Amino acid sequence: MTYLKVTIDDIQIYSVSIPLKAPVKMAGVTVNTADNLIIKIIGSNGYIGWGEASSAPTMTGEFVQGMAAAAHFVKSAMIGASISNLQDIKTLINTPLYGNEGAISAIEMAMLDLFARTNNCSLVELLGGAKRQSTRALTMIAGGTLEEEIERAKVKQEEGFQAFKIKVGSNSPELDLKRCHSIRKALGNTAFISADANEGYAIPEAVVFAKAAKESGIDFFEQPVPAHDVVYIKEVASFSSVPLGADEGVHSLSDISELVAASAVEGCSLKTIKLGGMLAVLDAAKHAHSLGLNINLAGKVAETSISSSAVAILSCLVPNINWDVSITNQYLTIDPVSNSLIIEKGQIRVPQGVGLGTEIDMEKLTPFLSD
Repeated sequence: MTYLKVTIDDIQIYSVSIPLKAPVKMAGVTVNTADNLIIKIIGSNGYIGWGEASSAPTMTGEFVQGMAAAAHFVKSAMIGASISNLQDIKTLINTPLYGNEGAISAIEMAMLDLFARTNNCSLVELLGGAKRQSTRALTMIAGGTLEEEIERAKVKQEEGFQAFKIKVGSNSPELDLKRCHSIRKALGNTAFISADANEGYAIPEAVVFAKAAKESGIDFFEQPVPAHDVVYIKEVASFSSVPLGADEGVHSLSDISELVAASAVEGCSLKTIKLGGMLAVLDAAKHAHSLGLNINLAGKVAETSISSSAVAILSCLVPNINWDVSITNQYLTIDPVSNSLIIEKGQIRVPQGVGLGTEIDMEKLTPFLSD
């Protein structure tokens, strides 16, 4: 297919900090604000592309200040470059910069958005067409008293959510199992409930939780122990009553292959900030699917509808989305865009419109710009 070409005239880089509706407590950290990088790419034709990445120092090593510095580092190489096909975008993001996948993913997202807008098509069309028109969104249960967690979960269930992720690993495994059992009892047998330790357990604790996870109502258990050694995860898997999933341990196709070869996991969570962009996520999803893994797609807590729309688009493109999609604009006090991504009765529809289907409203964003 022949596409209209666009040249990059300018790249504007913004660091933002947006409060969450409620703190999100996970192993080792409590998140109160979304500290994100926003990228605005201006084309020679006057069109604009938007990209976003969240800082996740415990997952990618990136703080928002470093992400902004990385974006400025590669900016000069991008100005004046032309995009006439997807390969041009892949070539441009193959920079000499080591690491910094989050910053690179935001720039790639903005280039994809700009290129799709130039060609008056959606990103779904640009990236091959939807395999499904909607996907099931999950919501997190992470923080507050047990009574508050149960009440929030029931409210979300009444709104139509069927998939839930309980953050564990900040407490003893015995207390977390009690929480999971109580939440399962409140939601009933139809809910799909996972537990995510975010590397928070030591092996003995993870084994205690994994053995009793099924009895406590958990359908799968994500990232139980630190991700740097697959042997640890394999050991937990040998005791687990439910399938294990990898998140922090997946930054490349080789990571996926290694986990599968060790019979350590049955699924994985893919994020643009870990893999370096939307195109890399699509490649990873195809690879994971070919190895028989269940796929979860997720944004980090939390992102605006820029990145959330990208995740929603990917969820309609990947080979399977058996472990659902985590859309995180739902946790922000304000979503500073022209067209917020909406979760309807627990479902995400394919975003409509050209490009990502939304853009930043600078008037809404300005109060949240950080130095």
